[in-house]
Amino acid sequence: MLYHVSQKKGLKTLQPHVSTHKKAYVYAIENMVTGMLFGIKKDDFDFIISIEDEGTPVVWECYPEAFQKNYQGKSCSVYQVDEKGFLRGMTSWSPELVCESEVEVLEEIVIDDLYQRLLEEEQKGNLKIHRYEFCEEYRRKIAAHIVDRLIRFGIDLNTCMERDERFSTYYKGIIQALLSAEDGHLLQ
Repeated sequence: MLYHVSQKKGLKTLQPHVSTHKKAYVYAIENMVTGMLFGIKKDDFDFIISIEDEGTPVVWECYPEAFQKNYQGKSCSVYQVDEKGFLRGMTSWSPELVCESEVEVLEEIVIDDLYQRLLEEEQKGNLKIHRYEFCEEYRRKIAAHIVDRLIRFGIDLNTCMERDERFSTYYKGIIQALLSAEDGHLLQ
């Protein structure tokens, strides 16, 4: 059994769509709690999401109260699907499976309050949430992640703070430092 999570309710089939991998896929995952983390519109500038060796999903907030700000008051549907036709290793994230064709929904589970449900899963030990900390070690981890994503995703440093409040609120110093480094003064 695999899970596909969406903000859209009432789907009977899942259609492949083009996402960050630039190929039309239906995405699914084996762990329902991990899947629920994708039940909202968010990206790598909100959280680091990883999986521990024993399969428990782990969330690191990239800015203060990111978890609550993003999940509170949101709902989603968890769609159970058969794993037939799904392929592993097609994306850079190992827990993710993809299918290139339409997928029939076997069952829909509506999650009315995603924030509360994820907090319940945390209480049960099925999810680890690292709330943002103003300590050096935590901030170093987040800064390295943000710098990596800014470069990897080819974010336009000259305009991103105008287009996305997160960049001007939480990542302004990082963006300004990268812009400064681009002028060549650090070259020997």
